[in-house]
Amino acid sequence: MKTSHILLAIIAVVTLTGMIATDVLLKQQYDKIDWSDPYQTFERREVPLVRHWVFESAPPGEVVIEQITGRAQALVNPEQAKFFRVRQRGDTAYVAFTPGYDGLNEPRNVADNELGAGLVLRLPDLQSLRITNGRLTLRQRTAATLAIDLENTRLRTNQLIVNGPVTLTTRRNSFAVLGADRYQSLRTIVQDSSGIQLNDTQTEQFSPDVSPKAEVQLRGRALRWLAK
Repeated sequence: MKTSHILLAIIAVVTLTGMIATDVLLKQQYDKIDWSDPYQTFERREVPLVRHWVFESAPPGEVVIEQITGRAQALVNPEQAKFFRVRQRGDTAYVAFTPGYDGLNEPRNVADNELGAGLVLRLPDLQSLRITNGRLTLRQRTAATLAIDLENTRLRTNQLIVNGPVTLTTRRNSFAVLGADRYQSLRTIVQDSSGIQLNDTQTEQFSPDVSPKAEVQLRGRALRWLAK
């Protein structure tokens, strides 16, 4: 056999072996991926186990709050991790999550949209939260009571169950979209030109305190309160 043929055969074998090894490695990496966890690439941080949270945020960083059993934790988008800080004072956690932006925030314009999460907080318990200049999503939580204060912020909720009173305050052009939740009672304080939208939200009592410039929308099962 000619030397050139031998060299070609060796090259072919090496190339084929390399391709097979690459395929095996890729398959191993693929099998390690947990496709049920959309946040598996996020950085995990420990956070205080408290019930009261205060946020200073920014529109580019969607804050998502979910329920967890056990220790509280934060999952932070690696690209935005340097903007995340948390400190505890007494029974309250203060969070700064402020990715850079141009200073403009129109919560009403993004009321129907949920951005990709920048920060995910998984908390076993939550009693109150206050957030400024942010975009917040609350979903799949059960609580005894809940108080929310929004300032220049968009809030979206989905599948919340609160067995006691819920107090929601929206101010400085905030906008809240409440989804298919269930509350024992709901008190809404809608200041200045802020707004609130109830989409199929169920509550046994509804007490709105609305400014003349504010906006309140009722849809689905929430329409029952039009007749009250």
